[in-house]
Amino acid sequence: MIGHCLCRRVRIEVPDPPDRVGICNCRLCRGSGAAWGYYDPAAVRVDGAVADYRREDLDDPWLVLHFCPRCGSATHYTASAAHALDRIGVNTRLFVQDELDGVEVTYQDGRCVFEADDAFIETGTGRIGDGKAF
Repeated sequence: MIGHCLCRRVRIEVPDPPDRVGICNCRLCRGSGAAWGYYDPAAVRVDGAVADYRREDLDDPWLVLHFCPRCGSATHYTASAAHALDRIGVNTRLFVQDELDGVEVTYQDGRCVFEADDAFIETGTGRIGDGKAF
């Protein structure tokens, strides 16, 4: 699957649709407008220049948000240096929605997560293409 930012200067390629898409209500996710699909870092190819953002309101941000410096589209996130993760979050809103039909969507309450080992609370589910999940 190939997705692009709004101005098409950044291209993201992944081998398949994600197992699920996560929509979170934390400040970072809401501000970026992203719906995250999760991938092994080796499975994601990003072409084009991206800028990055680390939350300045946190002493120790866990994630680095990457975005197109021209159009501002959030493209993906990676773990900050101090917080290793075995995944990359890719903004699935960059892909043609038809390619994601049937993928499970989970809504997560990220506002309740304060420490790296806190669990997200799932507040709802759906599937892309069901008319209400995406």
